Formats: sequence, structure tokens, C-alpha cells
Amino acid sequence: MDTLKLLFQLYFRPAFAMSEIIDRGSWLFAAVLVFIVSIAFFLTINTKLQAAYRIPTLYEFYDYMVDYESPNAEAEYKRAFDEYNKAQANRQKIPFAGDTFFRFFSFEPEKFYQPLLSISIFYVPFTILLMGIFGGAGGFGVVLSRSYGELATCTLTAWAAAHLPFAVAGLLLNSSPVSPVVYLAFWAASGLLFGVFMIFALRNVFGANYGTALLVVACSWLAFSLGMYVFRFVSPWFFSPFLLFYAYMYFGGALAGAAGGVGSAFRQKQNFKRFLHNATVNPRDADAHVQLGLIYLQRRQVAKALEHLNKAFEIDPQEIDANYELGKIARKKGELQTALDHFGTVVEQNEKHALSEIWREIGATYWQAEMLAEAREALEKFVERRPVDSEGLYYLGKVLKAQGDAARAREMFEQSIESAKTAPLYRRRELNYWSKLAEKEI
Repeated sequence: MDTLKLLFQLYFRPAFAMSEIIDRGSWLFAAVLVFIVSIAFFLTINTKLQAAYRIPTLYEFYDYMVDYESPNAEAEYKRAFDEYNKAQANRQKIPFAGDTFFRFFSFEPEKFYQPLLSISIFYVPFTILLMGIFGGAGGFGVVLSRSYGELATCTLTAWAAAHLPFAVAGLLLNSSPVSPVVYLAFWAASGLLFGVFMIFALRNVFGANYGTALLVVACSWLAFSLGMYVFRFVSPWFFSPFLLFYAYMYFGGALAGAAGGVGSAFRQKQNFKRFLHNATVNPRDADAHVQLGLIYLQRRQVAKALEHLNKAFEIDPQEIDANYELGKIARKKGELQTALDHFGTVVEQNEKHALSEIWREIGATYWQAEMLAEAREALEKFVERRPVDSEGLYYLGKVLKAQGDAARAREMFEQSIESAKTAPLYRRRELNYWSKLAEKEI
């Protein structure tokens, strides 16, 4: 029942619901839900659309059992061909797209199993691949084993939630004379709503920004088209019990190991989150709150992250990670003195915290406060330790430019651009942001 509640919360609090699905969701429950919803959706919406927009074939009008040597054979073929042409001329076509639509999508009501298989086999891996390319999520194999379970659970739940209201509407209108355009609008709206839910899924699973998530969602629908073409050829054999038996005999161990690894990674994450929540019962355990705050920050749920980070700070005002993260959040909100107070607490304990990135944060805060001398001192210290950090080089260039040292500022901007270009592929998109800003400054 808790998981079912999360399904309905997607309509009102999608970011929160996706986060909770990651922590408490079940892949099996989501898969069963998709299967049930897809039966209802295909039985109502797809059946109506197939009847209204399907492309007729000559087989429907011509009896191929007619004797070719019969004197009526030619006349029969001509009659069938004329009826076929008349049906083609009078049939309804998809608005705007026409028959091109059927190169990418289909309305075949008997293919109700396709959503579950397409999501599991094509859509989720393809989305992970795109996140590696556009979002810097990491290597495909690593991310697949690490994030497949949680992304698959979120995606299946999102598909069920997006199609459920339209499946219900289709059932209610099933016996009413409704224009096929209405059912086509239902079909399109369900896909659009699925895309909206997936944006929140990608933000929670990978910490993607809205731009990257939107780009990935806009491209990943092609996986459904790929699945449509594949299942046109393999579906008659895919469900053969003999094939499944031999596949299990030959590949069962490997498949079970892979599935077990993916499922294990998902369960470990859920168990870790439960452990942290249990640990927060201890009124002196600041670290559990810090770790929960970091999880919510990765999911871009800043309000929830602040709740736990502030709690950690209340328990232990010297907690180094809590101060560091609270300082970064305060800087982004423009609360510069608060940020410097938190960063000061960090430096007092470890002036090399976060691989010395504490000095980059201090320098950027001083830059925002227009305290150029202090900003330069902090940023030069950071760049000396991390000479290939694009963000630090960019900020130092800004400070030097503001101080009138144009030649050295240009050097910093050029190094920022070069560092981004030579960074590992999975980090290049993130660093390109600073590279583009440096190019504008040059």
C-alpha cells in the first residue's frame, strides 16, 4: 500500500515521490503494475486507435485461394484492387504526421506486453547510455550495474502513473461514440506525462540538471521504437517455452548472476538509507544526518538536504562535512557571511578538506562579496594545489581581470578551457560549463 501511495504522489509531488520510490520501491511491484495498466490501456486506447488509423492491406479484399486459371480471376483481382484503393483513399490518417507516424510507433492492441519488455531491455539501458554521454554519469558498464535497478523501478512506476488515468478514461468512454482524435490525444498526453515524470527520475537517480534531463528524455523515446521493430520479429519466438527452457539451461547462471548483481546493488542502497534513518534516532549521531543530506543533495532535493545538514550542525557545530555543505548552499543563496563562517570552521580543522576545494569555495565567496584581495589569495592557494581545475582557474581569471591583470587573467581562462578539453569523458560535459564561461571572458 505504501508503494501504491507513492504512485499517486507522483501526480502532486513528483520529486519527492521519485526519491521515495528509490528508497522504498519494488521493481517487481512496478513491473506487475505496468503489465496491468498496459492491458487496460491497449484494450481501450490502442484498440480504438488501431480501428481508426490502421493501414489496410490488399489481403483483406482479395481471396488468394481463387484459381488463377479461372476466367473470373482477373476480374476478382481488379475488384479487390479497386476496393483496396478506395479504402486507402477514405481512411483516416494521423493528423500532421500521416503514415510517417507508423515508422516509429504502432497501436497493435495485442502487443500489451511491449511496454514492460521495452522499458526493461531497451529504454533503461539506452537512457543510462545517454546520461553517460550528455550528463557525465560515468562509464556505461559501471553505471548500468550501479543504477539499473533504481532507474528501472522509477521508470516502470512513471510509465504506470502516466498511462493509468488515460486507461481509466478509455474504459469509461469505451461504449460511447467518441472521435478517434480524443483517443489520440490520450495516447500523446500519456507519453508526454511519462516524459515529465522521467525528468524527475533522472534528477533523483543521477542528480542531473533540468536541461540535461530534458535532453536525455527527448532522445530516449527512440528506444521504444527500437523495441517495436525488434519485437515484430522475435515476439513469436520470445515467449516459446522451449526457447526459454534452453536459454535458461545455457545462460541461466550468467543471467541470474547479472540480475542478482543489479538487484543487490539496488537493495544495498535501500538498506543503507534505512540504516541512516535508523541511526538518526541517536540524538548524538551527526554523521547519519550528514550522509542523508549528501544523498538528498545528489538528488537535488535541497530543502530535505538542508533539514538534515542543519540537524547535524545542531548536534555538532564543528562537524566538518556539515559546515562545508552548508557553506556551499549559503553561497549559492547569496548568504555570503554565513558561508564564510561555515568555511572558517572547516579550515580550522582541515585546510585541505575536499581535496583543497574548500579554498575554491572561499575564493568564490570572496569574489561574490567583491573582496578581490582575499579572493585572489584563496584562489591562488587552490590553483597551486589543483592546477587543472577548470572552475578554480575560471574564478581566479575573473579576479585577476577585475584587478586589471589582463595578461594573467587571459592565461587562467585559457588553462580553464584546456583543462576542460583534456578532462576524462565522463566529466567533460560538467566542466564544459566553466570552459564556455572562460571563452566568453576571453
